[in-house]
Amino acid sequence: MRRSYVFCLVVVCITILIFVWMVRGSLCELHIRQGNTELSAYLAYEVEKC
Repeated sequence: MRRSYVFCLVVVCITILIFVWMVRGSLCELHIRQGNTELSAYLAYEVEKC
C-alpha cells in the first residue's frame, strides 16, 4: 500500500516537471490550490554576462 503512494507521488512530480519544461519560456509562476494544499512553482534564473 505504501509503495502505491510513493508511485503516485513520483508520477505527480514527473508530470509537474514535464509541464514546467513544456511551458518554460512563458512560465514565471504557477499556483495550484486544492483544499488545504497549495503547490507553488516559481521560475528563477540569472542571465550570464559575457
